[in-house]
Amino acid sequence: MTIHYVPPISVTSKRLILDNEKLRRANAKVPTATAFKYGDLLTLSDTNVLSHATDEKTWDVICGQDVTAAEATIKAADGIEIPVYYGGVFSIEAVSLNGTLLTTAQYDAARAQATKNKIELSKV
Repeated sequence: MTIHYVPPISVTSKRLILDNEKLRRANAKVPTATAFKYGDLLTLSDTNVLSHATDEKTWDVICGQDVTAAEATIKAADGIEIPVYYGGVFSIEAVSLNGTLLTTAQYDAARAQATKNKIELSKV
């Protein structure tokens, strides 16, 4: 009988939402051909259209859904909005800029902006 060995694997996931009772959600439009990741820090225009935050100091909301560039083009054409979070308690270790998790050096600025946005970014 042949024995098959399965190499050990590890999966790391970071929980974004830390308190469902304080969660505040809205919907916003996406531009064409722009991918978004769940947990991305985003800016919101006066016309309710999302874009990626340029840095950890300038953002308004947190992305609530993964969207590929192709999906964004379809959603934009059909006027379909995606969920965003504008209030609640979130893990600082799970938010990102354009799909890249923040570094510890970015935490303080992101948390300061979160306070201004009435969002809590906690380290757990």
